[in-house]
Amino acid sequence: MMNSALLLLLLVPLADSFSMTMGGEKATLAHNRLREALVSPSGKITLSPEVLIPEPTDPTLLLLQGSEIQKLSRKIRIQAKANAVFISGTTTALRTFATEQEEAKGYFPGPLPIIYCPGTSGECDYDDISDAGASAVLLPVLNGKEISSAADVSSGDLKTLFQTVLENGLQPIPECVISADASWEEEDVQALIDALIEQCGMEPTAVVLTLGLGEESEEEDDEDDEDATVSLPAVSATLRKKIPILGSVSVLAGGGRLGGYTAILKNAGFTGSFLRSDCVPGFRMNPDLAVVADFWAAAISDLKSTKSKTFSFRSKIALGVDVPKAWYDYQKNVMESGALGETSMGQGDASNPDSGDFQGF
Repeated sequence: MMNSALLLLLLVPLADSFSMTMGGEKATLAHNRLREALVSPSGKITLSPEVLIPEPTDPTLLLLQGSEIQKLSRKIRIQAKANAVFISGTTTALRTFATEQEEAKGYFPGPLPIIYCPGTSGECDYDDISDAGASAVLLPVLNGKEISSAADVSSGDLKTLFQTVLENGLQPIPECVISADASWEEEDVQALIDALIEQCGMEPTAVVLTLGLGEESEEEDDEDDEDATVSLPAVSATLRKKIPILGSVSVLAGGGRLGGYTAILKNAGFTGSFLRSDCVPGFRMNPDLAVVADFWAAAISDLKSTKSKTFSFRSKIALGVDVPKAWYDYQKNVMESGALGETSMGQGDASNPDSGDFQGF
């Protein structure tokens, strides 16, 4: 009996050590996979959308959602040809999405690395997230509080959190919400990343920079916002060769805004863009996965294309069948208001906004 107890005491540390080793190997593979996906060999800006998967309250809808997630996963990979994908939702939805991606192993395009978004707290069951198929977790620095300088980051300690994430086979990707009122020249951004590395105890696989609202922006009228120029942080060539720097994009698609913002990111030196779910018109009111899949397939493939930007996206609206009438009314009102830009694209334009056509990403 004593021998059995002694053997158990010896085996427990060995099992923990083996688990940590396996987690470390998995995290290393995730690191390599993400670096390959988030950096374009040709120097083009990478495009990675955020997909918000709502949790159905109806048991029937829950069963049907599985097939919709699989279709969404295929379109993001095959039609959109995204570089990576950020997933917000339950671990069940994450697992369904990741399972479909893994089925593409050995094919082209191959599986996309998945970055899970747990929210501003960054708290979740990392072991469960890793087991569900994610490669990384997005971790809001200072719980999403706006950062005015590198000194703000120096006051925190992310080492314990980063180590926990790594031990579970995931890569931690910090997100810094930087103040729009502060100066962010190349040296300022470099100092921020250096402070982040010091607090994390390691060099992150990638860093997401999100431009905060700032006090001045909050006081401006909506009309002023339309004419406001975007002033983004400057990322040096030395820094972007060292660490992929992703810029957060939350502009509502339409009138060329999405393409314009990603172009500004590229000119500012960013490696890639994190296309937030806020870019999808009406997604908060009706996050229909079929509509979201079609939108990202059309938007990302167009942003990657070097062809003419005269195009259209059809949301396949069919009242009472595909989406609720509320979605139809919402999009029609947005179209008529002109918020999505000019709906007339010249002679020969056969688009029909009343039927759900959308133009000008």
